[in-house]
Amino acid sequence: MSKASSSSRVMNSYDGGLEANTLAMLDSTGDKDDRDANEDRLMFLGAVRSASLVPENGIPPSKKMYQAIFRILRFGKRLEVITASFQILKQLHQRFPWVYVSGSASSGKHELETIEEAWSPFNFGSDVGSDDKETSVRSSSFQQLIQNMNKGVSEPEESDLKILRNMFLFEYLVHFLKLDFTPRHQVYEETMDWSLLKESSLNLLLASRKVNFKHLMKDCLSTMCALVDPSEKSISMVELQKGSLSAMKELLVMIMELDASKKKADIEGVTTRGDGVRTPALEIIVDELTYDGYLLSSFLQVFDNPKWKLEIVLQYLTKYITKPSVRTRRSNGPPADESKTLNGILKSFSNGTNAKNITKKIGPGIVQILIGHAFLAQLTFANANEGDSLTEICNSVISAFTNLKRVDQKIEILPFGKEVLFTAEMVLKAKA
Repeated sequence: MSKASSSSRVMNSYDGGLEANTLAMLDSTGDKDDRDANEDRLMFLGAVRSASLVPENGIPPSKKMYQAIFRILRFGKRLEVITASFQILKQLHQRFPWVYVSGSASSGKHELETIEEAWSPFNFGSDVGSDDKETSVRSSSFQQLIQNMNKGVSEPEESDLKILRNMFLFEYLVHFLKLDFTPRHQVYEETMDWSLLKESSLNLLLASRKVNFKHLMKDCLSTMCALVDPSEKSISMVELQKGSLSAMKELLVMIMELDASKKKADIEGVTTRGDGVRTPALEIIVDELTYDGYLLSSFLQVFDNPKWKLEIVLQYLTKYITKPSVRTRRSNGPPADESKTLNGILKSFSNGTNAKNITKKIGPGIVQILIGHAFLAQLTFANANEGDSLTEICNSVISAFTNLKRVDQKIEILPFGKEVLFTAEMVLKAKA
């Protein structure tokens, strides 16, 4: 991994008179909430924009400048300054990334470039300055923020400003985590260098002993479903809830990608005891959805990442399917576990006993929801079905729904189930 020390020197070029003059605009504001203080904060943000974003060769803010902007976002008492600080922080990170991929795409060789001692809104250790500790977000504070978001959306007595500020803060923090994680994950997939992800802000956040990972996943799921309901909310609140919902989905995807990468690293033997052990997010999510039908339905409606939606549904259904013990000596290699593929699971419904047992355990409505969402997610991977043709999968979907009725004539095909059947039939007609 290459350390971009030259970029680090550029980051420090904001120090001196320009930094002092700009920060001086905030000297008299403190925690005041009067008109003059908020105008000074807006002037400060405008000055940062003029120096860093407007010019073609803008100057990256110093760590003190970033911290001042973030303090406005985290503790601001007026929506105007909270929104302005949120927007400028996102724009600054896009303009001046602290971690990025270099190298030629044609050669297929990439390196991860990082800015030494770059500013971060998170506090993961004791090396954070005393002035920053008050403003920076600790791991436990991040979990508390998600809990507060859930409480704010669910309980009307919370003030709109506090709810909006928490949503802006959460969306920004996930944005920061994603900008840090994505290039690291890209290079990890090419190099299998676990240290790239081990040093990511996301991994440092989740590895903290102050975070109860299982409770964090539960909080994410419940908050996600709370964000779906826009009832009795202002237009601005509804729009911001959409942004927070999108950020929550991105967070869950990143965590599952991190878990999957760590599993690969474990298999390769490149992790150590210091990397810790925890139950993967995927397993926790499936367990939570298993015991709450409403949560399952709401989650699958809003979680739109096809790769991980399919993984979640397959793992859910696999828990209830008896694996066939078929193993022949004529096999040239280890038999593929077909029960873990969508087509394998759908084929299990061709067996009347299996279909009856699964339906009895989890209910006909849940079965339809799971099969339907898995099929729609699988359509995204029409050209990568692990040997299963799309035609075969469509036929298996139709057969599975048909067999549900054969098992019990009283079972009613839900409107969603009918939509799935219609889609499967249309795909077959298109391929005929």
